[in-house]
Amino acid sequence: MKKACLIFDVLYQHLNVTVFDQDYNVLFHKTEPKYFSQDEDGHKCEDLQALVAWVQENYKIHTSSSEYSISAVNFNSYAGALVHLDANHKPLMPVYDIDKPFGYKTKKALVEVFEKYHELGNEIQVTEISFEAGALQLFWIKENKKEIFHRIKSSLSIAQFLQFTFTGTIQHDHTSVGCHSGAWNFDRNSMHKWLVESHINSYNLPIVKSNSTVKVGDISYGAGLYSKVSELQPFLDFDDEQFILLSTGAWTVCINPFNTAKASKSDRRNNCFNILDTDGKRIKMARLFSGNEHTRQIQHLAKHFGLDGNHCFDIEYDDTIIRRLRKNTQQVTPDGTNLGHMLDSPFMERNLNQFSSIEEAYHQFIMDLVAQQIASIRLTADHQINRKIYVEGGLAKNSVFMELLSEAFHDKAIYKVGFEDTAALGAAMLISDTWGAGKFNPEMLQLELI
Repeated sequence: MKKACLIFDVLYQHLNVTVFDQDYNVLFHKTEPKYFSQDEDGHKCEDLQALVAWVQENYKIHTSSSEYSISAVNFNSYAGALVHLDANHKPLMPVYDIDKPFGYKTKKALVEVFEKYHELGNEIQVTEISFEAGALQLFWIKENKKEIFHRIKSSLSIAQFLQFTFTGTIQHDHTSVGCHSGAWNFDRNSMHKWLVESHINSYNLPIVKSNSTVKVGDISYGAGLYSKVSELQPFLDFDDEQFILLSTGAWTVCINPFNTAKASKSDRRNNCFNILDTDGKRIKMARLFSGNEHTRQIQHLAKHFGLDGNHCFDIEYDDTIIRRLRKNTQQVTPDGTNLGHMLDSPFMERNLNQFSSIEEAYHQFIMDLVAQQIASIRLTADHQINRKIYVEGGLAKNSVFMELLSEAFHDKAIYKVGFEDTAALGAAMLISDTWGAGKFNPEMLQLELI
């Protein structure tokens, strides 16, 4: 029976399970919507019990397969969400949503901490005070849930918690602790002292390389990692030239795995910051909430023009419309855009009555979106070195977005990635030695030069 690798992806809105054979052929793939629970304040949160049940059910199905033998398992998850365990390794409280309101009182107390340590924001590379930064979340718990806080013995990302349920190993990997956790000192390459001095000890756990494994019985279990860094691995494996990866979803994330420069205060104001790669090396990442903005605007356009909400998905690039808009409509420039969280998208300032059709309005929206995307990419790029941009996810399928991006970066090769499961593929590749995987064939990425 052939060996295979099982990957669980816990993303912000949905769940993926994938099985690869030793040639990285996909033997099984399924995407499911995620079901949420509510925390004590009525805010949505992870349904941890349902998540664990989903993992166990799929694990049982695939380890019982008569077609292949699972020899390795690995886990990806989005960044920020934490599972807090007590001394008996039992979850103590909800897995809070990364968008949960922080609250004025606690935010003010944390601002005082930042003032005490002067360069804390730059050292830990946090762009804002929010639940998305795990250590700041723990500070909130300390201030608002004192009794429970003192019972927390370890705080793990979802990926590391899932591997713990199989191995009993409690640890961080580099990518999880290094992605806007509020815990890592990028200047000293270690956990920041503010955690110890604030008595936030549950986050201070052993840290391993992301390709580490623990063997239990006949199966090797990966350490788990941050899904966006996982997506880099297939490209790093076959491409000897320096590139940028643009991963598009609710957040459009631009990662340059070759840019090890420290993100500046100006970078952080524009949602660009440092993270850690699988070896613990500092790299730069920038992000926009552009996928979410796309969903919001196409619904707005459809309502205005009295059309079906999915109409914009069928709009193809039209050079005639682009030339007309550039001639008759004032255009925003990358230098003049606000990156932040896209709460002030340039398109929001436009009067829809000036457009003769939804096709024209949609082209203008994407032009505005691409202007912001150009500015975001520039924050991570080294224009003398980076000659390729790989684009994956929903916007990679959007001909208007891709043509405009290719035009803007005419000096670079822009590739559309057709393969839709690069995070799972990366997680499998990281632990390839443990399950005898062969050489990865880049053709499976279905690259298309724009």
